[in-house]
Amino acid sequence: MAIKLKRLVAALLMAALCLSAAGCGGSAAASADSNRKYVIGVIPFSDTAAEQIEWNNYLQKYAGPQMNIDFKFVTAPGTDAESAVTAVEELKLAGAEGILGIVDAPAAIEKANELKMWYVRTGGLSTIGDYEQVKALPYYLGTMGPSLDDEYSAGYSAAKHFISSGAKEILVYGTLLSLYIPSDMHVNRFNGFRDALIEAGVSYTPPESNNVVTGPGVGEFASGTSGLNVSAVYGIQGFEALDATFNDRFTQTVSGKKIEAVLIAAEGSQDVNTLLGGMGITGAKMSEVGAFTPVSKASFEAGILDYLVGKYPSSVAPGIVALINAIDGHADVVKNADGTGSRLAGPFWTAESLADFNEKIALDDLANPAFNKALMEQYIVRLHPEVTRESFAEFAGLGYEALKARHK
Repeated sequence: MAIKLKRLVAALLMAALCLSAAGCGGSAAASADSNRKYVIGVIPFSDTAAEQIEWNNYLQKYAGPQMNIDFKFVTAPGTDAESAVTAVEELKLAGAEGILGIVDAPAAIEKANELKMWYVRTGGLSTIGDYEQVKALPYYLGTMGPSLDDEYSAGYSAAKHFISSGAKEILVYGTLLSLYIPSDMHVNRFNGFRDALIEAGVSYTPPESNNVVTGPGVGEFASGTSGLNVSAVYGIQGFEALDATFNDRFTQTVSGKKIEAVLIAAEGSQDVNTLLGGMGITGAKMSEVGAFTPVSKASFEAGILDYLVGKYPSSVAPGIVALINAIDGHADVVKNADGTGSRLAGPFWTAESLADFNEKIALDDLANPAFNKALMEQYIVRLHPEVTRESFAEFAGLGYEALKARHK
C-alpha cells in the first residue's frame, strides 16, 4: 500500500510540474515518457528454430518500434554456460540495460547480476534447481511462460487426443530426456504422455536410471489391457555431435511397424514425417508441444499435424514489460514480495485443426498482436502507477480467451 501511495504521489507531482510548464497541456509527461529509449538484449535458444524466429520477428518488427526499444541480439549459446556468459558480456558492451533470456543458464544470470543488468527468463519456467540457485539475486526478475503443470497437461492432452481418435500404433518421441540438457519441461511433457497411456491400460516399466542426463531416458511400454502398441524413442535429430546414435535408435524403434500417431515433446512433425517416410511409413498423424509458427501451419495444411499445444510470437511480451518496469525502477511489481525472482505462469494455446490454428494465430497478427502496445502499456508503472504485483501477475498469465476479450 505504501509503495502504491508513493507512486500515486509521484504521478501527481509529475502532472503538476507538467501543467505548470508553458504549452505543456496534459500530454507533455506522456510525451517525455515516449521518448525514453530502452536497450534490451536477447539471448535466443536457437538461431534457426521456427519458434525463435517468430519471437524475433515480434521483437524486431513490432515490440521494438512500438515500445521504443532497441533489441540487441547475440548468437545462440546453446547449452554451453561459458558461451552464455560471453553473450551477457557482449550485450553489456552493446549497451543493454536488461536481458530477455530464452536461455536461463545460472552462470549467465549470475554474470548479468554482477554487471547490474536485469534478467528475465521467458518462454517457459526454468528448472527448479536452476531457479533456486539464482532467485535471490537482486537483478534477477524471474521466469515467465508455461508452468511445469502446463507442460505436463500439454503432453497428457495430446496423448488423450490420439487415444480417443482410435489410433492403435503410437510412437512416443521424447526428445530432450536424456541428452545434454536436464530439461524439466520436456520431462513433464513425456510424463503427461506416459500417464495418459497408462490410464488407457498401457503398462510402463521405468528406465534403469531416472537421471534424465545420462538416460536411457524412456522406459518400456507394453500393450497391457489397452490394445495399443506403443513404442518410444528419445533424442533429437540434428544433434548428431551430441547424440550420434539417434538415427539408428529411431530406425530400430519403428522398423516393421505401421505408426498411426506420433506424440512429439517439441517441434519436429515434418522432420519425423520425413524419417518415417524414408522407412516407407506414411500417413501418421502427429502432435507437437511446440509453437504457433508458419512451419506448424504448413504441417497442418499437409495433413501431418493433428494437434498442437504451443507458445506464440507475442507470448514474450510480459517479459518485455517486466524489463521496462525494472529499468524504470519498479522491479517490485515483477518480483515476489520477499524480493526473490518470480515464477509467473503464462498458458499455452491449443489447436486441433487447421481452422482452429488459423483462428488462434489471427489474434496474434504482427500488425496487431495479442499482446499489443495498448495492452502492454497498461502494465507499465510509469504510465499507470496503480499497477501492483498481483495485477502484473494476472497480465503475465492471460490466456487465449482473456486476450481475445481484451484485444483492440
